[in-house]
Amino acid sequence: RSHPSSSSMLSPLLTLALGVVAVEGSALAGLKSRPTFAAGRQAVTNKLSTRTATPVLEKKPSATTVQSALNRATSQPLKTNPLRSLGRAARRLSAKAAPIKSGPRYTSSDWFKNIKSLILLKSDILKRISSHLTFNILLAVVGATWFHYYPEHFLNLGAIGHSLSGAALSLLLVFRTNSAYDRFWEARKILGSVVDNSRGLARIAPTALPPKAAADFGRMIVAFPYMLRLHLTGRGQKPISETSDAPDVLPFFDKDQVKTVETYFSRPFATLSLMNQILHSQQSKYPGEDQAKTLEMLPQRHILQRNVNLLAANTGACERIQGCPVPLSYSRHLSRYLTLWSATLPLVLAPMLQWWSIPVIAAICWSLFSIEEVGHMIEEPFFALPYDQVQTKRVADVIKRDTVAMYKQQLGVDLATREGLESPEPQWQPQPALV
Repeated sequence: RSHPSSSSMLSPLLTLALGVVAVEGSALAGLKSRPTFAAGRQAVTNKLSTRTATPVLEKKPSATTVQSALNRATSQPLKTNPLRSLGRAARRLSAKAAPIKSGPRYTSSDWFKNIKSLILLKSDILKRISSHLTFNILLAVVGATWFHYYPEHFLNLGAIGHSLSGAALSLLLVFRTNSAYDRFWEARKILGSVVDNSRGLARIAPTALPPKAAADFGRMIVAFPYMLRLHLTGRGQKPISETSDAPDVLPFFDKDQVKTVETYFSRPFATLSLMNQILHSQQSKYPGEDQAKTLEMLPQRHILQRNVNLLAANTGACERIQGCPVPLSYSRHLSRYLTLWSATLPLVLAPMLQWWSIPVIAAICWSLFSIEEVGHMIEEPFFALPYDQVQTKRVADVIKRDTVAMYKQQLGVDLATREGLESPEPQWQPQPALV
């Protein structure tokens, strides 16, 4: 027999358990009756199939078919990839282009060669100062002989005067060399601007002009730096065929163009004039070009005209460096000061060093005269410097290489041989107006 109190306590628990079971059963039933994701997707597909005329595939592809298709897509590259074909073309062009060597550079390992050239009297600066240096060495010999045989009659100037005046002489040499180097560095920056402006022309002209006009314009781009080089190095009035740059520039000129350019005093400006004629001639427009196309191409052609004007400004800047030297009074004053200072140096060192004063004076004069001569040489960067240290030839070769490569890549035209221009000019088709 159960205790009455226990039965009264179990009845509420039993009721609660039965209620929980009933709730879980209803929840499971509700979950079973709710539509799954697959059923919802199928319903949306059915609705779309009823709205559109495109039939829906009834048979779903198997997982094996889908996996094999993905494997083929990821393992096989695209056969027609424009970026890859462009990269291959660029690699072919770079492989064909010969490397352009820069000018001679000094390295720490060249010290023995430099000393050897000085001892063997092969130094260019030593050759230029040889007369002045020989004169001062003879004065040193005279001063040492005078002190050796007649010391009581020797004119001893003492070291104080030369010590005080040597500081002023050093400042004059430094200022003279710095002003000359500024001219050299400005010339190099102008030639760098010539390279940039020419590359801008070579980059835009193939797309802004018809192929025939673009090819004529490209040949003038190649010829311009060589004409500038001839003009700045004092060979501007010689016939082009008689210069060392003839093999590089004549293939890009027609016979009539050669005659036209040689009639000008400034041949780089003659080349720029031919560029202007091409830009403003009728051949600079596509056949059938309408006003809309002209307005569309106007910004690019404006850039071409602007770069041509910049090349004209670069030419004028180079002529300014070539035609305006350092003030003559400044150079003369420095030369007189240095000559008097070095000529009286034996009267200071002979009583101290006697016969050893001769090699010491020779070394001092060589160092000072060389510094002065370096200033004179780099003052004229286009003409006086040996080995073309301002790199006019390399600038012209770089512009030629890049321009020919750009035209070969963009138009398929060889500017030197004129191959690739046999195809007719493309007709410009006006685009319909957008509504």
